[in-house]
Amino acid sequence: MIFQPDRYLLKKQIKKYAHYIKGVILDAGGGDGNRYRSFFKFEKYLTLDINPSISPDIVGSVEDIPLGDNSIDSVVSTQVLEHIKNPQKAVEEFYRVLKIGGYCLLTAPQFSELHEEPYDYFRFTALGLEELFKKAGFKIVLIEKRGGFWSTNAQTRIRYVIDLFRLNKIRLLRWIFQPFIWLYGMSAILFDNFDKSRAGRKHAIGWLIIAQK
Repeated sequence: MIFQPDRYLLKKQIKKYAHYIKGVILDAGGGDGNRYRSFFKFEKYLTLDINPSISPDIVGSVEDIPLGDNSIDSVVSTQVLEHIKNPQKAVEEFYRVLKIGGYCLLTAPQFSELHEEPYDYFRFTALGLEELFKKAGFKIVLIEKRGGFWSTNAQTRIRYVIDLFRLNKIRLLRWIFQPFIWLYGMSAILFDNFDKSRAGRKHAIGWLIIAQK
């Protein structure tokens, strides 16, 4: 897999806050659930996805989750909300299925290229996510940005190169580009770590929110 700042930072961010998520976990929109399952300690890990071909535990939409009220200890939803026509309804469904005191960990992009067309509808700011979750009844525990000015710019350029030269399909080109992409991406992340400016705080690749019912 080709290095991308967003994916690298996303994994670090989810690992950082994985301790909130435990018990019976619902991975909402997570496909087969294999990408982040190992980050969590759980009693049971259920995957929900609208696509039956990837064999989720539950076939269904996050806008109408086929589970009872107060039936899940924790909800995880990573990079899914932008693909939902009614994100407010999805967040309300997360609230409904969670037990009292349960946590939701959700990530969403503020920046991303057009992807998974034609099911790519929204991008989110921290204020937008806060509004969605508060309106659904959640208590906000924390909201943390992912990336900054430098990594957002690097992500844009790296994604453009990947698509332009079809690096996901052409192995030789991927092998040639990979070390340069890794160096560029990691340098951008390092620059973000040192950028404490007011201007820098306004830029993010995306956000993570932890909210409690």
